[in-house]
Amino acid sequence: MEQHLRGEYRAVASGGKLYSFLNAMQSAGICCRGQRCLGDTYQFRFYEKYRTAVEELAQQYGVTLQLTTRRTLRQFLHRYRFRFGIPLGLLLTGGLLFYGSNIVTEIDVIGNETATTAEITAILEECGVTRGRWIPSIDFSMCEHTLRAGVDELAWVGMRHTGNRLVVEVMERDPVPKMLEDRVPSNIVSAQDGQIVSVSIYCGQLMKLVGEPVQKGDLLVSGVVIDETGHLGIRHSLGSIIGQYEQTETFTCSYEQQLRTPTGETTPRKYLDIFTWHIPLGNKDDPYEDSIKTTGYSWFSLLGAELPIGIYRETYHEYRSKTLTLTPEEAKQNLEEQVQRYEDNFLDEVEILDKKTAVLETEDGIQWTVTYTLQGEIGVQQELFIQD
Repeated sequence: MEQHLRGEYRAVASGGKLYSFLNAMQSAGICCRGQRCLGDTYQFRFYEKYRTAVEELAQQYGVTLQLTTRRTLRQFLHRYRFRFGIPLGLLLTGGLLFYGSNIVTEIDVIGNETATTAEITAILEECGVTRGRWIPSIDFSMCEHTLRAGVDELAWVGMRHTGNRLVVEVMERDPVPKMLEDRVPSNIVSAQDGQIVSVSIYCGQLMKLVGEPVQKGDLLVSGVVIDETGHLGIRHSLGSIIGQYEQTETFTCSYEQQLRTPTGETTPRKYLDIFTWHIPLGNKDDPYEDSIKTTGYSWFSLLGAELPIGIYRETYHEYRSKTLTLTPEEAKQNLEEQVQRYEDNFLDEVEILDKKTAVLETEDGIQWTVTYTLQGEIGVQQELFIQD
C-alpha cells in the first residue's frame, strides 16, 4: 500500500561501473526493492523521491539507466484530478443513501385486530406522517397520543423505524363484557318530544305515567330506587317506553340535474419512483377536463427483497357531465323514491301512524315536506354518575 501512496519507478541498469553504482546507492541510503540480476543488467524498484539521486549516480559511474513509471493509486488520482464526475458521483450516491434511509417509504401496522390498518394510517396522514416524510421531523410522542385518542380500541401505541420502514405497533384493550355493561347504574330518558303510549319496566322506578306528554331529555325511569325500608340504592334501569311523536323531513327535486357519468376512456401515466421521487416516464398532464385518478405501485426486487425503487402508475378515468331535464311527473316520481328509501332505511323499526305531505312547487323544482306521526321506542339509556 505504501508504494501506491508514495510513487515508484522500475529501473534497468547496465554497462559502466555497475557494482560501484550499486554500492554507491547503498551508501546513499537509497532503498531498492525487487532486485534481480539478469545477465549484464540489474533490475530494481525505488521510490519516486530518490529519482534525482539515482540518475546522478548513474551518470557518475557511466551506467545506462532505463526508468519506467509504475502504476500507482497516486498516479491514478493525479491523472484524473480534473475529472469531477467521480467524486461528485460518490457524493451524490452517499447523499442518496442518507436521504433514502431517513424518509418513510413503508408504514407497517402490527398488533391490530379490531382497529383497521386503513383507520390507523388515515389518522397518521392527519398528523402529516405519509410516505416520503422526513423521519427526524416526526414527533413520535404526539402521533402515539393522537392514535390513542382517535381510536377507542387502542390501549397502547409505540412507533419506531428501522431504516426507512416505519413500524406502528399497537396493543388493543380487552372489550368490556356485556354482562358488566348491563350492571352499570343508569337512567332511561326520553329521546323525543311526544306522548307515552305504554310502558314495561323490569328494573328502576317509573317517573312518567301512560298518557303523559314528555319532552326530549325528560327522565322516564330512574336508577335511584328507595326500597320499603327507606334505603337508597342504584340500579341499571331496564324497560321499554313506547310513545307517539312527530317527525318532519324535507325532500327536494330539481327539474334540471347534472348527471356525471364515466365514458369508459382511460389514460395511464407512469413514473419511476426512487425514494418517493416521481420521475415522469412521459407526459404527466391530466388528459381530461373531468376525471378520477387511481394509483398503484410495482416495486423492483433483488434476491427476493423488495427495493424502495419501482414504477408508480396513475390511471385517469374520464367523466362527463350532462344536464338532465325532468318533467313534473318525473320529479314527483323521484320524490316518491326518496321518501320510500328514507322510510326503508330510517323508519323500519317504528310504526308509521300517519303521514302528511306539504307540496311546494317553484320554477326550479318541487319540495315535499313530510310530517310523520310515529309510534315506537322513545327511551334511551343514560349512564348514572354518583359523586363520592
